[in-house]
Amino acid sequence: MVLPPTVKSVTGNKNGFTFVEVMVSLVVLCCGIVFIYKSFFLCADYLNNITCRLYASSLIDEKIGDIAKSFAEWPAKDLDLGDNVVDININHKSVRFNYDIHLVPLPDVKSVWQLDVKLSWIDGPRSMHAQRSAYMMR
Repeated sequence: MVLPPTVKSVTGNKNGFTFVEVMVSLVVLCCGIVFIYKSFFLCADYLNNITCRLYASSLIDEKIGDIAKSFAEWPAKDLDLGDNVVDININHKSVRFNYDIHLVPLPDVKSVWQLDVKLSWIDGPRSMHAQRSAYMMR
């Protein structure tokens, strides 16, 4: 039994990687690292955004409760809408929340008032806001 002869390459035996193969694998590795790096900072940005939104939701609920309590005592005492600005330290960074509060009676229904509370803040390059409405009876 005779074995067929083996075919050798032009350069001889190939025992290692060529420069082009090493450079291609290096480019693929670098692209993977860049995508992981970008996704990490994207996730950190989303986490910061959600944290600010949770604080904003809690602040709006608290403000509506305070105004409802003040509204219940209202002609006897002045209506207190509270502060319009709140500074909170979130993730070692100070975030300023600004309130925009409107309390108006409904034109069609007597003794029912509509309370609109809008809270806005700056999150990096974006201007964010959250809003909620409530109705109060007199």
